[in-house]
Amino acid sequence: MARAWARLVGFSVILLIWGWGDARAVSPAAPSAPVLWSDPVNLSDTPESSSHPAIVADAYGYVHVFWSEEVGGKPMRPQEPLKNGNTIFYTRWDGDAWIPPVDVLFVPGDDVAEFISVAVDPQNRLHAVWTGQTNIYYSHAPAWKADSGHAWSKPIALSTDSARSMYESHIVADATGGLHVLYATRFKEPGVYYTRSLDGGINWQSAIRLSAPLEEPETSVSHVQIITDQAGRLHAVWQTNQQQGYGQAVYYARSVNGGEEWSPPLLIAYREPEDFSVDWPYLTAVGESALHLIYSDGPRPWRFHRLSTDAGETWSEPTHILTELEGTAGYTIPVADAAGQVHLLIDMRTIETQIGGIYYARWLGDQWSQPEPVLVSDPILGSAHFMAAALRLGNELHIVWNDIAGGDIGYMQGVISAVTPLSPLAPPSETPTPVTPTATKPVPAVITPEPKATAEPVTFTFTDPPLTLTTNIPLILGSGTALLLVAGVVLWVRMRAS
Repeated sequence: MARAWARLVGFSVILLIWGWGDARAVSPAAPSAPVLWSDPVNLSDTPESSSHPAIVADAYGYVHVFWSEEVGGKPMRPQEPLKNGNTIFYTRWDGDAWIPPVDVLFVPGDDVAEFISVAVDPQNRLHAVWTGQTNIYYSHAPAWKADSGHAWSKPIALSTDSARSMYESHIVADATGGLHVLYATRFKEPGVYYTRSLDGGINWQSAIRLSAPLEEPETSVSHVQIITDQAGRLHAVWQTNQQQGYGQAVYYARSVNGGEEWSPPLLIAYREPEDFSVDWPYLTAVGESALHLIYSDGPRPWRFHRLSTDAGETWSEPTHILTELEGTAGYTIPVADAAGQVHLLIDMRTIETQIGGIYYARWLGDQWSQPEPVLVSDPILGSAHFMAAALRLGNELHIVWNDIAGGDIGYMQGVISAVTPLSPLAPPSETPTPVTPTATKPVPAVITPEPKATAEPVTFTFTDPPLTLTTNIPLILGSGTALLLVAGVVLWVRMRAS
């Protein structure tokens, strides 16, 4: 606590830092593009390594950001790789200002706290899962108290068999408050497992395996994601990897009854000998039945898009998109706004000039618009990596990323000017009143849309019986057909009063 507090002495509100680092904000001008972007902000601003941020927005209008911090580590040197963090840090935006970052989650005796995933439920509680040295942990807290370590529940191990791979666990809350977790394991039966809690994270049902046994050359699993659509169906994607570290395949599965039963895994993409890597799958639901899936594939790190208009029953053929960009710096993220428009946030670099950073496109109904730069940086000094995104009040895009050159967490906000914002819920009396912001310093766009061809749908048939979840065991038992009961809840230390 003391070392984290020492870094925060004198830190009251993080100021907007115009032109932070070597980045420069670029945004489209109205009316050709609907988003006006703010300048970037450094949220972490610590000498130690800060890595792999996560972001969520709640119905009260607050934006919550988490990342992994190497507390007590050596200061980052220029161009030094990011390091594994040991503590989860948190900050919150109320529509006007950011609170000082604070350490909120730490497990004594475990030197790893990485790749956090966070969901917000209808009761405005935050639920988090993250990677430890060998465990996958879970904790929850009221969103309005999330800056206090005392508000977070004692972490429990949902699995004692962590895959120790990138983005190996993911959590989502459904409209009824049910919690759904997807995670990867590595030892006796490596694969992708699913568990759920129907009582707000108090009890967890026994896990079932969604993935098929790994086949040569598959050796591990990573980049798992689980989402829910407006009809309450669950959709899951993940990738497998081969021994050299290249992504080998992307798979999809779904549940139409809240996680009770799951379809067999469907192969979405597979790495052929001429391909670079098949990886970074990201899935977004739009309304009750549309799904957009973006992933990396091809002889270079390109992006491909598959669309389902019937909730995953059928999928279009893969389409190579963003043809002027390449790279595997992170997810390419579709986000749907309150009007049903889909915005694509892109963490890539240009093929011709190798200018990396964050780009933006939008779904035109049958194709993606030409990408427009949002934030680009000098490739020699580092660029944005590991981007995450959230939608606030139906009309605001909020993005966070890693500045890998300095090991800091960057943030920007984009206002979708053509969409009317939703009214925030009245917050509890103990929280500040949110303020509706406006974007700052819009800059004219430099790229115009160009038409592209679209693919015809193709139907897949699930031939195996669905996987069924066992619902009569109160606590998660780990991985495999009967996973080990967690020996006990780890005592919670290093908490700070709010």
